[in-house]
Amino acid sequence: MSNKEHRRSFWRQRFRVTIQEESTFHERRAYLLSGRRIASFVAGGVFFVIFLTYSIVAYTPLTEVLIPGYVAEQFREDVRFTRQQTDSALVALSVQEKYLNNLKSILKGEVPSENLGINDSLPSAEVVTIPEAGEEDLAFRSRIEEGDRFKLQRGPAEVSKLIGFDFQPIQGAITSGFDLSNGHIGVDIESKEGMLVHSVDDGTAIMSDFTVEHGYVLIIQHKNDRLSVYKHNSSLLKEVGDVIRMGDVVAAVGNSGSQSTGAHLHFEWWVSGQPLDPTPWLSGVSL
Repeated sequence: MSNKEHRRSFWRQRFRVTIQEESTFHERRAYLLSGRRIASFVAGGVFFVIFLTYSIVAYTPLTEVLIPGYVAEQFREDVRFTRQQTDSALVALSVQEKYLNNLKSILKGEVPSENLGINDSLPSAEVVTIPEAGEEDLAFRSRIEEGDRFKLQRGPAEVSKLIGFDFQPIQGAITSGFDLSNGHIGVDIESKEGMLVHSVDDGTAIMSDFTVEHGYVLIIQHKNDRLSVYKHNSSLLKEVGDVIRMGDVVAAVGNSGSQSTGAHLHFEWWVSGQPLDPTPWLSGVSL
């Protein structure tokens, strides 16, 4: 019989597997098997072992032990969360940096770089279509006009209160006044080093840092688009984001910065992005 015929006979041949007692040879159970059934049992056992092994490796913590270089899912989640937080922080930092750079440019009398060429991107008047105003829009405009007429009727004292301040930053004598022609956009108030500097109004600190030219500088944002600037301090007592009340101590007089020539406070007052002479509201200083 050839090997091919022997293999064919194996698949057709039937086998009997008997289970007997060892002492009495009493037959307990018998199984009838064929070559195909044996092969099916073996294949099923192999697939079961493969499936069980895959399940253990894929769905249990043994994955981290059995597979070299495997990164746990929790670690991946942490990495994704950290990446999102980092991206958000970078965006916020970029916005804050642009804001501070623009603010510094304004304080130096320069035009912020982001505003350059803005007219080039504006659509022409021929392209813009202005829709007709509806009833609600007309009523809103009427209320605004009434409010504007009321504003025009305000007296000088009310207008001065909207753009000025009531509290004095420090007591002393003005040694150098406000002069736009010389680029001096504030006043220098002479005082002893270490004297306390006060906030002229309620606000929030938006800059508290050291610069080479102006030394320790503090900038406070007030309502109605007003800014107060305190330069050449010896120390700063407020940080960025601090909420400040009128009269709070915010710094100490010093002589810091390359442009300082003695102990004094350089004070600036800005309204709607323009520097104003603060002398009319400095009742506690002498000229």
